[in-house]
Amino acid sequence: MSRLRRSGSHIEVIETARHGEGMTAAEAAAKSGRFHAIVAAGGDGTVHDVAEGILGQSTPLGIIPVGTANVFSREIGLPRSPEALASTLFEGSERTIPVGEVNGRPFLFVVGVGFDAEAVRQFESKGTRSFGRTGLVGPVLRALASHRDRLLRMETDRGVTEARWIIVTRTKRYAANLMLAPEADLGEAQFQVLCMKGSGPLMRLAQLSTLAIGRLRFGPGVTLETAAWVKICGERDVPVQIDGEILGELPLDIRTHSRKLTLILPHVPSGCKGSD
Repeated sequence: MSRLRRSGSHIEVIETARHGEGMTAAEAAAKSGRFHAIVAAGGDGTVHDVAEGILGQSTPLGIIPVGTANVFSREIGLPRSPEALASTLFEGSERTIPVGEVNGRPFLFVVGVGFDAEAVRQFESKGTRSFGRTGLVGPVLRALASHRDRLLRMETDRGVTEARWIIVTRTKRYAANLMLAPEADLGEAQFQVLCMKGSGPLMRLAQLSTLAIGRLRFGPGVTLETAAWVKICGERDVPVQIDGEILGELPLDIRTHSRKLTLILPHVPSGCKGSD
């Protein structure tokens, strides 16, 4: 913030404490016409909240990643140093991308149903956010011990299948920067869908082991497909996480939102290509 203020920028800071507050504040700021950009300083949940408020607006979204996983900011290649982040906000490129929609509500990058959502629930309930990414280990182990696999029915434009754990993603990487779906592209209006079949802690542990080395798509009982839309049905109390937050319940109707999001991205010099 100090770099931005030293540049002569006018900054208004609004602190939020719960889901929905960022959306309301961002929407009001964008509609006021007083700001060149709306900046979300926080983790994936904060970015999701703010993005929902300005979706379809011409005011671009800048991000200062200070959360636990920062999946979305990593995906768009944001730098980590304060100086480089400030430079990105001043000099970065604007790009408009499609976003997802789940039961009519926008989401940026991932919907998880089943095991990973249970791990997120454990993470939120045990107060381990202060430990950073190392705080993810305990919730995953607790989810392995306590989660009850239940049958999920999934329909896409490719057909119908059944699974016990489903991840619908628009990003290549996942929490802890693990490779999830190499073909994912935020610029495309489609989803990468991973279906995990089989039940029990040993099967989940085998699948998590392949996730840890970036090869979940080759794990036992795992399929990966590209889909234009996804519908998931099952028992209503099966846990659901959206952009790393426990939100929503089954059934889910996932598709591309009618409105798009404008982002401030790091400037890439002409002739240079970014890397994954």
